[in-house]
Amino acid sequence: MKQERKFQEPCPGNNVHDAAVVAAIDFGTTYSGWAYSLRTDLEVDRTKAYSKYWNSGSTQTEKTPTCILIRPDGQTVEAFGYDAEDRYRDLTESGEHVNYYYFRRFKMSLCRKIGEKLNRNMTIEDVMNRSLPALDVFAMSIRFLKDDLLSAVQRSILGGVRKQDMNWVLTVPAIWTDGAKQFMREAAIKAGIERRRLTIALEPEAASMYCCHLPVEATVCNTGVSISSFQVWTRYMVLDAGGGTIDITVHEVDTDNGVKEVHAACGGGWGGTTVDEEFENLLTDLLTEDGYLQFKMENMDDWCDLWRDFEVTKRAITAAANTSVRMRLPQSLGDTMHRLNKGSLSNIISRSRFTDDITLVQDKIKFSPEISKSWFHISVDKTIDLVRSILSRDLDITAILMVGRLSESSVLQDAVRSAFNNIKVLIPREESYSILKGALIFGHLPKVVTERVLKYTYGVSSFDTFVEGHHPESRRLKTDVGVVCRNILSKHVEINQRVRAGEPQVWHAYNLQFKSQTQMEISLYASEKPNPIYTDQGCFFVGKMSVDISDQSDALD
Repeated sequence: MKQERKFQEPCPGNNVHDAAVVAAIDFGTTYSGWAYSLRTDLEVDRTKAYSKYWNSGSTQTEKTPTCILIRPDGQTVEAFGYDAEDRYRDLTESGEHVNYYYFRRFKMSLCRKIGEKLNRNMTIEDVMNRSLPALDVFAMSIRFLKDDLLSAVQRSILGGVRKQDMNWVLTVPAIWTDGAKQFMREAAIKAGIERRRLTIALEPEAASMYCCHLPVEATVCNTGVSISSFQVWTRYMVLDAGGGTIDITVHEVDTDNGVKEVHAACGGGWGGTTVDEEFENLLTDLLTEDGYLQFKMENMDDWCDLWRDFEVTKRAITAAANTSVRMRLPQSLGDTMHRLNKGSLSNIISRSRFTDDITLVQDKIKFSPEISKSWFHISVDKTIDLVRSILSRDLDITAILMVGRLSESSVLQDAVRSAFNNIKVLIPREESYSILKGALIFGHLPKVVTERVLKYTYGVSSFDTFVEGHHPESRRLKTDVGVVCRNILSKHVEINQRVRAGEPQVWHAYNLQFKSQTQMEISLYASEKPNPIYTDQGCFFVGKMSVDISDQSDALD
Protein backbone atom coordinates (compact mmCIF):
# COMPACT_ATOMS: atom_id res chain seq x y z
CA MET A 1 0.00 0.00 0.00
CA LYS A 2 1.31 3.44 -0.89
CA GLN A 3 1.76 5.95 1.88
CA GLU A 4 0.60 9.40 0.89
CA ARG A 5 3.43 11.86 1.30
CA LYS A 6 3.43 15.38 -0.05
CA PHE A 7 6.36 17.59 -0.92
CA GLN A 8 6.61 21.17 0.28
CA GLU A 9 9.09 24.01 0.20
CA PRO A 10 12.42 23.39 1.97
CA CYS A 11 12.78 24.25 5.63
CA PRO A 12 14.39 27.62 6.46
CA GLY A 13 18.08 28.06 5.84
CA ASN A 14 20.16 28.64 2.72
CA ASN A 15 21.99 25.31 3.05
CA VAL A 16 19.09 23.12 1.92
CA HIS A 17 19.29 21.55 -1.53
CA ASP A 18 16.06 21.66 -3.47
CA ALA A 19 15.73 17.91 -4.10
CA ALA A 20 12.47 16.46 -2.76
CA VAL A 21 14.22 13.14 -2.10
CA VAL A 22 17.84 12.37 -1.24
CA ALA A 23 18.97 8.80 -1.83
CA ALA A 24 22.18 7.44 -0.32
CA ILE A 25 24.19 4.33 -1.15
CA ASP A 26 26.72 3.09 1.38
CA PHE A 27 28.96 0.87 -0.72
CA GLY A 28 31.04 -0.97 1.86
CA THR A 29 33.86 -3.47 1.68
CA THR A 30 31.92 -6.21 3.46
CA TYR A 31 28.35 -4.89 3.57
CA SER A 32 26.32 -2.38 1.60
CA GLY A 33 22.93 -0.75 1.90
CA TRP A 34 20.76 2.13 0.86
CA ALA A 35 18.37 4.64 2.39
CA TYR A 36 16.41 7.70 1.35
CA SER A 37 14.87 10.67 3.11
CA LEU A 38 12.31 13.33 2.25
CA ARG A 39 12.88 17.04 2.35
CA THR A 40 9.54 17.39 4.16
CA ASP A 41 10.90 15.37 7.08
CA LEU A 42 14.11 17.36 7.38
CA GLU A 43 12.80 20.18 9.56
CA VAL A 44 11.11 17.79 11.98
CA ASP A 45 13.80 15.10 12.31
CA ARG A 46 17.06 15.18 10.40
CA THR A 47 17.80 11.56 11.33
CA LYS A 48 14.59 10.18 9.84
CA ALA A 49 15.23 7.80 6.96
CA TYR A 50 13.59 5.01 5.01
CA SER A 51 15.77 2.00 4.40
CA LYS A 52 15.62 -1.62 3.39
CA TYR A 53 16.08 -4.61 5.65
CA TRP A 54 17.65 -7.50 3.77
CA ASN A 55 16.58 -11.11 4.28
CA SER A 56 19.22 -13.53 5.51
CA GLY A 57 17.48 -16.81 6.13
CA SER A 58 15.21 -16.31 9.13
CA THR A 59 16.73 -12.94 10.09
CA GLN A 60 16.84 -9.45 8.63
CA THR A 61 19.78 -7.07 8.55
CA GLU A 62 20.12 -3.38 7.72
CA LYS A 63 22.79 -4.17 5.12
CA THR A 64 23.59 -6.99 2.74
CA PRO A 65 26.99 -8.53 1.87
CA THR A 66 28.91 -6.69 -0.83
CA CYS A 67 29.02 -9.57 -3.27
CA ILE A 68 27.72 -9.77 -6.81
CA LEU A 69 27.00 -12.72 -9.09
CA ILE A 70 27.35 -11.94 -12.79
CA ARG A 71 26.14 -14.17 -15.59
CA PRO A 72 28.55 -15.81 -18.06
CA ASP A 73 28.16 -12.91 -20.51
CA GLY A 74 30.05 -10.75 -17.99
CA GLN A 75 27.49 -7.96 -18.35
CA THR A 76 24.29 -9.08 -16.62
CA VAL A 77 23.71 -9.19 -12.86
CA GLU A 78 22.28 -12.50 -11.68
CA ALA A 79 22.04 -11.53 -8.00
CA PHE A 80 23.50 -9.27 -5.34
CA GLY A 81 24.08 -9.61 -1.59
CA TYR A 82 22.55 -12.52 0.32
CA ASP A 83 20.77 -13.61 -2.87
CA ALA A 84 24.13 -13.78 -4.67
CA GLU A 85 25.57 -15.94 -1.90
CA ASP A 86 22.60 -18.33 -1.99
CA ARG A 87 22.39 -18.47 -5.77
CA TYR A 88 26.12 -19.13 -6.12
CA ARG A 89 25.94 -22.03 -3.68
CA ASP A 90 23.08 -23.48 -5.74
CA LEU A 91 25.18 -23.21 -8.89
CA THR A 92 28.12 -25.01 -7.28
CA GLU A 93 25.95 -28.09 -6.70
CA SER A 94 25.51 -28.53 -10.45
CA GLY A 95 28.97 -27.29 -11.39
CA GLU A 96 27.52 -24.32 -13.30
CA HIS A 97 29.35 -21.84 -11.09
CA VAL A 98 32.50 -22.14 -13.20
CA ASN A 99 30.78 -20.15 -15.95
CA TYR A 100 29.66 -17.32 -13.66
CA TYR A 101 31.55 -14.48 -12.04
CA TYR A 102 31.29 -14.16 -8.27
CA PHE A 103 32.93 -11.11 -6.70
CA ARG A 104 33.06 -10.38 -2.98
CA ARG A 105 34.80 -7.71 -0.94
CA PHE A 106 36.26 -6.09 -4.03
CA LYS A 107 36.06 -2.48 -2.83
CA MET A 108 39.56 -2.70 -1.35
CA SER A 109 41.01 -2.92 -4.86
CA LEU A 110 40.64 0.89 -4.90
CA CYS A 111 42.54 1.45 -1.65
CA ARG A 112 45.78 2.97 -2.94
CA LYS A 113 48.50 5.27 -1.73
CA ILE A 114 49.05 8.63 -3.36
CA GLY A 115 51.05 8.14 -6.53
CA GLU A 116 49.87 4.57 -7.07
CA LYS A 117 48.16 4.36 -10.43
CA LEU A 118 44.47 3.56 -10.68
CA ASN A 119 43.56 2.78 -14.28
CA ARG A 120 40.03 2.93 -15.69
CA ASN A 121 40.86 -0.26 -17.58
CA MET A 122 42.04 -2.21 -14.52
CA THR A 123 40.53 -5.65 -13.94
CA ILE A 124 39.71 -7.50 -10.73
CA GLU A 125 39.52 -11.22 -10.07
CA ASP A 126 36.55 -13.11 -8.66
CA VAL A 127 36.74 -16.01 -6.19
CA MET A 128 37.68 -18.38 -9.03
CA ASN A 129 40.38 -16.01 -10.33
CA ARG A 130 38.34 -15.00 -13.37
CA SER A 131 38.64 -11.33 -14.36
CA LEU A 132 36.31 -8.55 -15.44
CA PRO A 133 36.87 -4.79 -15.79
CA ALA A 134 36.69 -3.26 -12.31
CA LEU A 135 34.67 -0.28 -13.52
CA ASP A 136 31.99 -2.63 -14.86
CA VAL A 137 31.79 -4.64 -11.63
CA PHE A 138 31.46 -1.51 -9.49
CA ALA A 139 28.94 0.03 -11.88
CA MET A 140 26.77 -3.11 -11.96
CA SER A 141 26.78 -3.25 -8.16
CA ILE A 142 25.82 0.41 -7.80
CA ARG A 143 23.14 0.03 -10.49
CA PHE A 144 21.58 -2.87 -8.59
CA LEU A 145 21.42 -0.84 -5.37
CA LYS A 146 20.16 2.23 -7.23
CA ASP A 147 17.38 0.34 -9.03
CA ASP A 148 16.38 -1.44 -5.83
CA LEU A 149 16.09 1.88 -4.03
CA LEU A 150 14.13 3.48 -6.86
CA SER A 151 11.62 0.63 -6.84
CA ALA A 152 11.05 1.18 -3.12
CA VAL A 153 10.65 4.93 -3.57
CA GLN A 154 8.11 4.55 -6.37
CA ARG A 155 6.11 2.03 -4.32
CA SER A 156 5.98 4.16 -1.19
CA ILE A 157 5.38 7.68 -2.49
CA LEU A 158 1.98 8.53 -3.92
CA GLY A 159 2.36 9.55 -7.54
CA GLY A 160 5.99 8.48 -7.67
CA VAL A 161 9.07 10.69 -7.98
CA ARG A 162 10.64 12.28 -11.04
CA LYS A 163 14.37 12.03 -11.70
CA GLN A 164 14.76 15.77 -11.25
CA ASP A 165 13.25 15.49 -7.76
CA MET A 166 16.08 13.26 -6.52
CA ASN A 167 19.70 13.75 -5.58
CA TRP A 168 22.09 10.88 -4.90
CA VAL A 169 24.90 10.49 -2.37
CA LEU A 170 27.60 7.83 -2.58
CA THR A 171 29.88 7.25 0.43
CA VAL A 172 33.65 6.69 0.17
CA PRO A 173 36.47 6.41 2.74
CA ALA A 174 38.05 9.77 3.56
CA ILE A 175 41.57 8.33 3.27
CA TRP A 176 41.08 7.32 -0.36
CA THR A 177 43.07 9.09 -3.04
CA ASP A 178 41.45 11.55 -5.42
CA GLY A 179 41.77 8.92 -8.16
CA ALA A 180 39.83 6.32 -6.16
CA LYS A 181 37.07 8.81 -5.39
CA GLN A 182 36.88 9.75 -9.07
CA PHE A 183 36.72 6.05 -9.98
CA MET A 184 33.64 5.61 -7.76
CA ARG A 185 32.07 8.72 -9.26
CA GLU A 186 32.53 7.36 -12.78
CA ALA A 187 31.16 3.97 -11.74
CA ALA A 188 28.05 5.66 -10.33
CA ILE A 189 27.58 7.66 -13.53
CA LYS A 190 27.96 4.48 -15.58
CA ALA A 191 25.31 2.95 -13.30
CA GLY A 192 22.83 5.57 -14.48
CA ILE A 193 23.12 8.34 -11.88
CA GLU A 194 23.29 11.79 -13.44
CA ARG A 195 26.58 13.55 -12.81
CA ARG A 196 24.93 16.79 -11.67
CA ARG A 197 22.72 14.90 -9.22
CA LEU A 198 25.56 12.94 -7.63
CA THR A 199 27.45 13.90 -4.47
CA ILE A 200 30.39 12.04 -2.98
CA ALA A 201 30.32 11.96 0.83
CA LEU A 202 33.26 11.10 3.05
CA GLU A 203 32.30 8.34 5.47
CA PRO A 204 33.63 9.89 8.73
CA GLU A 205 31.97 13.21 7.89
CA ALA A 206 28.65 11.49 7.22
CA ALA A 207 28.82 9.60 10.51
CA SER A 208 29.69 12.80 12.36
CA MET A 209 26.69 14.63 10.88
CA TYR A 210 24.34 11.89 11.94
CA CYS A 211 25.71 11.69 15.47
CA CYS A 212 25.44 15.46 15.86
CA HIS A 213 21.67 14.94 16.09
CA LEU A 214 21.57 11.93 18.41
CA PRO A 215 20.44 12.32 22.04
CA VAL A 216 22.38 10.82 24.94
CA GLU A 217 20.08 7.80 25.15
CA ALA A 218 20.95 6.84 21.55
CA THR A 219 24.47 5.77 22.52
CA VAL A 220 25.50 2.42 23.98
CA CYS A 221 27.80 4.03 26.55
CA ASN A 222 26.81 5.41 29.94
CA THR A 223 28.87 8.56 29.54
CA GLY A 224 25.93 10.92 29.93
CA VAL A 225 26.97 12.91 26.86
CA SER A 226 26.52 12.87 23.11
CA ILE A 227 27.88 14.92 20.21
CA SER A 228 24.58 16.82 20.09
CA SER A 229 25.19 18.04 23.66
CA PHE A 230 28.62 19.50 22.87
CA GLN A 231 29.14 23.25 22.89
CA VAL A 232 30.46 25.14 19.86
CA TRP A 233 34.25 24.71 19.44
CA THR A 234 34.23 21.32 21.19
CA ARG A 235 36.53 18.88 19.41
CA TYR A 236 36.07 15.15 19.06
CA MET A 237 37.75 12.34 17.15
CA VAL A 238 35.79 10.27 14.65
CA LEU A 239 37.05 6.68 14.55
CA ASP A 240 35.40 5.05 11.55
CA ALA A 241 36.30 1.37 11.75
CA GLY A 242 34.83 -0.20 8.64
CA GLY A 243 35.12 -3.53 6.95
CA GLY A 244 38.06 -2.49 4.78
CA THR A 245 39.57 0.71 6.11
CA ILE A 246 40.12 2.56 9.37
CA ASP A 247 39.41 6.29 8.89
CA ILE A 248 40.29 8.69 11.71
CA THR A 249 39.75 12.43 11.69
CA VAL A 250 39.09 15.21 14.19
CA HIS A 251 36.03 17.46 14.03
CA GLU A 252 35.00 20.61 15.82
CA VAL A 253 31.41 21.62 16.53
CA ASP A 254 30.54 24.75 14.54
CA THR A 255 27.54 27.05 14.76
CA ASP A 256 24.13 25.94 13.39
CA ASN A 257 25.00 22.23 13.77
CA GLY A 258 27.94 22.66 11.42
CA VAL A 259 31.15 20.65 11.48
CA LYS A 260 34.75 21.79 11.01
CA GLU A 261 37.54 19.37 10.22
CA VAL A 262 40.63 20.25 12.26
CA HIS A 263 42.77 17.21 11.47
CA ALA A 264 42.89 15.64 8.03
CA ALA A 265 41.67 12.06 7.69
CA CYS A 266 44.31 9.39 8.11
CA GLY A 267 44.31 5.64 8.51
CA GLY A 268 44.78 2.58 6.36
CA GLY A 269 43.47 -0.70 5.08
CA TRP A 270 43.40 -2.61 8.35
CA GLY A 271 39.64 -2.76 8.95
CA GLY A 272 37.48 -5.80 9.59
CA THR A 273 38.81 -7.75 6.63
CA THR A 274 42.18 -7.87 8.39
CA VAL A 275 40.53 -10.11 10.98
CA ASP A 276 39.34 -12.36 8.15
CA GLU A 277 42.82 -12.41 6.64
CA GLU A 278 44.30 -13.54 9.95
CA PHE A 279 41.78 -16.37 10.15
CA GLU A 280 42.52 -17.36 6.56
CA ASN A 281 46.26 -17.28 7.33
CA LEU A 282 45.60 -19.72 10.15
CA LEU A 283 43.73 -22.05 7.81
CA THR A 284 46.47 -21.99 5.18
CA ASP A 285 49.11 -22.48 7.86
CA LEU A 286 47.22 -25.43 9.26
CA LEU A 287 46.09 -27.05 6.00
CA THR A 288 48.93 -25.79 3.77
CA GLU A 289 48.22 -23.30 1.02
CA ASP A 290 47.54 -25.94 -1.63
CA GLY A 291 45.22 -27.88 0.69
CA TYR A 292 43.15 -24.81 1.51
CA LEU A 293 43.04 -23.76 -2.16
CA GLN A 294 41.98 -27.26 -3.23
CA PHE A 295 39.16 -27.24 -0.69
CA LYS A 296 38.01 -23.82 -1.89
CA MET A 297 38.07 -24.63 -5.62
CA GLU A 298 36.37 -28.02 -5.30
CA ASN A 299 33.84 -27.20 -2.58
CA MET A 300 32.83 -23.63 -3.25
CA ASP A 301 29.46 -24.02 -1.53
CA ASP A 302 31.10 -25.24 1.69
CA TRP A 303 33.73 -22.52 1.40
CA CYS A 304 30.97 -19.89 1.23
CA ASP A 305 29.25 -21.46 4.25
CA LEU A 306 32.51 -21.46 6.18
CA TRP A 307 32.94 -17.74 5.70
CA ARG A 308 29.33 -16.95 6.50
CA ASP A 309 29.75 -18.92 9.75
CA PHE A 310 32.98 -17.07 10.52
CA GLU A 311 31.24 -13.70 10.05
CA VAL A 312 28.81 -14.67 12.82
CA THR A 313 31.53 -16.21 14.99
CA LYS A 314 33.88 -13.22 15.01
CA ARG A 315 31.11 -10.90 16.21
CA ALA A 316 30.73 -13.07 19.30
CA ILE A 317 34.40 -12.76 20.27
CA THR A 318 34.92 -10.45 23.22
CA ALA A 319 38.03 -9.12 24.92
CA ALA A 320 36.96 -10.65 28.23
CA ALA A 321 36.09 -14.06 26.81
CA ASN A 322 37.66 -17.03 28.58
CA THR A 323 35.82 -19.78 26.70
CA SER A 324 36.58 -21.36 23.36
CA VAL A 325 34.99 -20.21 20.12
CA ARG A 326 33.22 -22.90 18.11
CA MET A 327 32.49 -23.12 14.39
CA ARG A 328 30.89 -25.76 12.22
CA LEU A 329 33.47 -27.52 10.07
CA PRO A 330 32.49 -28.72 6.57
CA GLN A 331 32.94 -32.47 6.08
CA SER A 332 34.43 -31.77 2.67
CA LEU A 333 37.40 -30.04 4.32
CA GLY A 334 38.46 -33.28 6.03
CA ASP A 335 37.76 -35.25 2.85
CA THR A 336 40.04 -32.94 0.86
CA MET A 337 42.89 -33.40 3.34
CA HIS A 338 42.54 -37.21 3.16
CA ARG A 339 42.55 -37.16 -0.63
CA LEU A 340 45.74 -35.07 -0.63
CA ASN A 341 47.34 -37.65 1.72
CA LYS A 342 47.73 -35.10 4.49
CA GLY A 343 45.99 -37.29 7.06
CA SER A 344 42.97 -36.65 9.25
CA LEU A 345 42.24 -33.18 10.58
CA SER A 346 42.91 -34.40 14.11
CA ASN A 347 46.37 -35.58 13.12
CA ILE A 348 47.06 -32.42 11.16
CA ILE A 349 46.19 -30.31 14.22
CA SER A 350 48.21 -32.47 16.61
CA ARG A 351 51.31 -32.07 14.40
CA SER A 352 50.89 -28.31 14.07
CA ARG A 353 51.90 -25.43 16.31
CA PHE A 354 48.20 -24.99 17.11
CA THR A 355 47.88 -28.22 19.08
CA ASP A 356 47.12 -26.33 22.33
CA ASP A 357 44.73 -23.84 20.73
CA ILE A 358 42.60 -25.88 18.32
CA THR A 359 40.55 -29.00 18.99
CA LEU A 360 37.91 -30.98 17.10
CA VAL A 361 34.58 -31.97 18.65
CA GLN A 362 32.51 -34.00 16.16
CA ASP A 363 31.63 -31.56 13.35
CA LYS A 364 32.85 -28.50 15.26
CA ILE A 365 36.24 -26.87 15.50
CA LYS A 366 37.14 -25.08 18.74
CA PHE A 367 39.56 -22.16 18.99
CA SER A 368 41.04 -21.06 22.28
CA PRO A 369 40.18 -17.55 23.53
CA GLU A 370 43.80 -16.50 23.01
CA ILE A 371 43.99 -17.48 19.37
CA SER A 372 40.54 -16.13 18.47
CA LYS A 373 41.36 -12.74 19.99
CA SER A 374 44.73 -12.75 18.20
CA TRP A 375 42.90 -12.37 14.88
CA PHE A 376 42.11 -8.79 15.93
CA HIS A 377 45.65 -7.85 16.97
CA ILE A 378 46.82 -6.21 13.73
CA SER A 379 43.70 -4.13 13.29
CA VAL A 380 43.42 -3.16 16.95
CA ASP A 381 47.13 -2.43 17.49
CA LYS A 382 47.44 -0.23 14.40
CA THR A 383 44.26 1.63 15.32
CA ILE A 384 45.38 2.26 18.90
CA ASP A 385 48.82 3.46 17.70
CA LEU A 386 47.23 5.93 15.27
CA VAL A 387 44.73 7.25 17.82
CA ARG A 388 47.56 7.73 20.33
CA SER A 389 49.61 9.58 17.73
CA ILE A 390 46.77 12.00 16.98
CA LEU A 391 45.96 12.57 20.65
CA SER A 392 49.61 13.43 21.28
CA ARG A 393 49.28 16.49 19.02
CA ASP A 394 47.46 18.43 21.74
CA LEU A 395 44.29 19.08 19.76
CA ASP A 396 42.13 19.37 22.90
CA ILE A 397 39.95 16.38 21.95
CA THR A 398 37.00 15.81 24.28
CA ALA A 399 35.70 12.45 23.06
CA ILE A 400 36.19 9.61 20.61
CA LEU A 401 33.21 8.76 18.44
CA MET A 402 33.34 5.15 17.21
CA VAL A 403 31.35 4.23 14.10
CA GLY A 404 31.55 1.63 11.34
CA ARG A 405 30.99 -2.10 11.35
CA LEU A 406 34.18 -3.06 13.20
CA SER A 407 33.16 -0.66 15.97
CA GLU A 408 30.48 -3.23 16.83
CA SER A 409 33.30 -5.50 18.04
CA SER A 410 33.74 -5.42 21.80
CA VAL A 411 37.41 -6.33 21.23
CA LEU A 412 38.03 -2.97 19.55
CA GLN A 413 35.70 -1.11 21.90
CA ASP A 414 37.42 -2.45 25.00
CA ALA A 415 40.87 -1.77 23.53
CA VAL A 416 40.01 1.89 22.87
CA ARG A 417 38.44 2.38 26.31
CA SER A 418 41.39 0.72 28.05
CA ALA A 419 44.08 2.63 26.14
CA PHE A 420 42.36 6.01 26.55
CA ASN A 421 40.49 5.75 29.82
CA ASN A 422 40.81 9.49 30.44
CA ILE A 423 38.65 10.38 27.45
CA LYS A 424 34.98 9.70 26.75
CA VAL A 425 34.22 7.03 24.14
CA LEU A 426 30.87 7.45 22.37
CA ILE A 427 29.29 4.66 20.33
CA PRO A 428 25.87 5.18 18.69
CA ARG A 429 23.47 2.26 18.91
CA GLU A 430 23.44 2.11 15.10
CA GLU A 431 27.19 2.45 14.62
CA SER A 432 27.23 0.58 11.31
CA TYR A 433 24.20 2.54 10.07
CA SER A 434 25.31 6.04 11.04
CA ILE A 435 27.27 6.62 7.83
CA LEU A 436 24.26 5.87 5.64
CA LYS A 437 21.92 8.14 7.60
CA GLY A 438 24.55 10.86 7.81
CA ALA A 439 24.97 10.74 4.03
CA LEU A 440 21.31 11.67 3.71
CA ILE A 441 21.77 14.72 5.94
CA PHE A 442 24.78 15.72 3.84
CA GLY A 443 22.70 15.35 0.67
CA HIS A 444 20.13 17.81 2.01
CA LEU A 445 22.62 20.09 3.78
CA PRO A 446 25.98 19.92 1.96
CA LYS A 447 27.22 23.15 3.55
CA VAL A 448 26.97 21.70 7.05
CA VAL A 449 30.68 20.82 6.67
CA THR A 450 32.14 24.31 6.91
CA GLU A 451 35.91 23.64 6.90
CA ARG A 452 38.26 20.87 5.86
CA VAL A 453 41.96 20.23 6.36
CA LEU A 454 43.92 19.40 3.23
CA LYS A 455 45.76 16.09 3.09
CA TYR A 456 48.02 17.26 0.27
CA THR A 457 49.53 20.31 -1.34
CA TYR A 458 47.82 21.04 -4.66
CA GLY A 459 49.01 23.06 -7.63
CA VAL A 460 49.22 23.12 -11.40
CA SER A 461 52.06 22.68 -13.83
CA SER A 462 53.27 26.07 -15.01
CA PHE A 463 56.20 28.04 -16.43
CA ASP A 464 58.50 30.63 -14.89
CA THR A 465 61.19 32.88 -16.30
CA PHE A 466 64.35 30.81 -16.69
CA VAL A 467 67.11 31.97 -14.34
CA GLU A 468 70.67 31.02 -15.32
CA GLY A 469 72.47 29.13 -12.58
CA HIS A 470 69.26 28.63 -10.63
CA HIS A 471 67.11 26.47 -12.87
CA PRO A 472 68.49 23.21 -14.33
CA GLU A 473 69.44 23.48 -17.97
CA SER A 474 67.32 20.41 -18.73
CA ARG A 475 64.21 22.44 -17.90
CA ARG A 476 64.97 25.30 -20.32
CA LEU A 477 62.26 25.89 -22.92
CA LYS A 478 62.08 28.62 -25.55
CA THR A 479 58.55 29.94 -26.14
CA ASP A 480 56.97 32.88 -27.92
CA VAL A 481 57.26 34.95 -24.73
CA GLY A 482 60.90 34.10 -24.04
CA VAL A 483 62.99 31.43 -22.34
CA VAL A 484 61.12 29.74 -19.50
CA CYS A 485 61.61 26.94 -16.98
CA ARG A 486 59.06 24.20 -17.51
CA ASN A 487 57.29 21.90 -15.04
CA ILE A 488 57.20 24.46 -12.25
CA LEU A 489 54.52 23.72 -9.63
CA SER A 490 52.31 26.74 -9.16
CA LYS A 491 51.02 26.06 -5.66
CA HIS A 492 47.40 26.84 -4.89
CA VAL A 493 46.92 25.32 -1.44
CA GLU A 494 49.21 23.62 1.07
CA ILE A 495 49.07 20.37 3.03
CA ASN A 496 47.37 20.79 6.46
CA GLN A 497 45.87 24.10 5.38
CA ARG A 498 42.31 24.69 6.62
CA VAL A 499 39.99 25.75 3.81
CA ARG A 500 36.37 26.84 3.69
CA ALA A 501 34.26 24.20 1.99
CA GLY A 502 32.73 25.19 -1.33
CA GLU A 503 34.65 28.46 -1.61
CA PRO A 504 37.58 29.42 -3.91
CA GLN A 505 40.83 29.62 -1.94
CA VAL A 506 43.16 31.54 -4.28
CA TRP A 507 43.21 33.25 -7.66
CA HIS A 508 46.03 32.76 -10.16
CA ALA A 509 46.46 34.13 -13.68
CA TYR A 510 48.21 32.00 -16.32
CA ASN A 511 49.53 33.30 -19.64
CA LEU A 512 49.82 31.65 -23.03
CA GLN A 513 53.30 30.60 -24.14
CA PHE A 514 52.74 30.10 -27.88
CA LYS A 515 50.76 32.14 -30.39
CA SER A 516 49.56 28.99 -32.11
CA GLN A 517 47.75 27.72 -28.99
CA THR A 518 44.04 27.09 -29.33
CA GLN A 519 43.76 25.30 -25.97
CA MET A 520 45.35 25.75 -22.59
CA GLU A 521 45.86 22.45 -20.82
CA ILE A 522 45.88 22.71 -17.04
CA SER A 523 47.42 19.75 -15.23
CA LEU A 524 46.74 19.33 -11.51
CA TYR A 525 49.31 17.80 -9.17
CA ALA A 526 49.36 16.81 -5.50
CA SER A 527 52.23 16.37 -3.08
CA GLU A 528 52.83 15.39 0.51
CA LYS A 529 55.49 18.12 0.68
CA PRO A 530 54.47 21.65 1.71
CA ASN A 531 56.55 23.46 -0.91
CA PRO A 532 57.51 21.27 -3.88
CA ILE A 533 59.23 23.11 -6.69
CA TYR A 534 58.82 20.88 -9.73
CA THR A 535 55.90 18.69 -10.75
CA ASP A 536 58.15 15.72 -11.50
CA GLN A 537 59.88 15.75 -8.10
CA GLY A 538 57.75 14.63 -5.17
CA CYS A 539 54.47 15.38 -6.93
CA PHE A 540 51.79 13.11 -8.33
CA PHE A 541 49.54 13.74 -11.30
CA VAL A 542 45.88 14.08 -10.30
CA GLY A 543 44.10 15.11 -13.50
CA LYS A 544 43.83 17.74 -16.18
CA MET A 545 41.36 19.95 -18.00
CA SER A 546 41.52 21.86 -21.25
CA VAL A 547 40.33 25.44 -21.74
CA ASP A 548 39.31 26.55 -25.23
CA ILE A 549 41.19 29.75 -26.11
CA SER A 550 40.64 29.72 -29.87
CA ASP A 551 39.12 33.22 -29.69
CA GLN A 552 42.19 34.58 -27.85
CA SER A 553 44.61 34.42 -30.81
CA ASP A 554 45.82 37.95 -30.17
CA ALA A 555 46.52 37.34 -26.48
CA LEU A 556 50.29 37.51 -27.00
CA ASP A 557 50.30 40.56 -29.26
